[in-house]
Amino acid sequence: MKATGWKAVCACVVAGLLCVGGAAGQGLSAKLKNAIGHWQVVNSDGTPGGKVETYIEGGQVFGRVTEVRPGRTPKDVCDKCSGAYKNQPILGMVNMRDFHPEGDDWVGGTVIDPENGKEYKGKIWAVGAGTLHMRGFVGISLLGRTESWVRIR
Repeated sequence: MKATGWKAVCACVVAGLLCVGGAAGQGLSAKLKNAIGHWQVVNSDGTPGGKVETYIEGGQVFGRVTEVRPGRTPKDVCDKCSGAYKNQPILGMVNMRDFHPEGDDWVGGTVIDPENGKEYKGKIWAVGAGTLHMRGFVGISLLGRTESWVRIR
């Protein structure tokens, strides 16, 4: 039986949806997916910092403060921040924005450090399923520092 008229249109639509669905199913590599989760920040001296949840929105990675560092209260604000972040609560702050995939890393985003209020360019990458590295820098990556975060869940 020959498909004509609306049957042919339906067949084309279904074929198109299958193609799009297949492309979306390929999605992100396991290493890129491993960067998504809930993380315990580990300070450079090995002590625990705050906690951050990383998530994907519109194909980019963002991060939100889910617990402030020891010594702070949940009502503390970012008094050293500027612009839209000035005097905003640290708890719940989206302090990581607009990271896009490049190879096995998330790059091109920005990070706000609520301790000093400064904004840095950033790069994040997973090491296995349990560790996330976040490098913040000014200008070029060579002029920065890397933090290691440990997966909570």
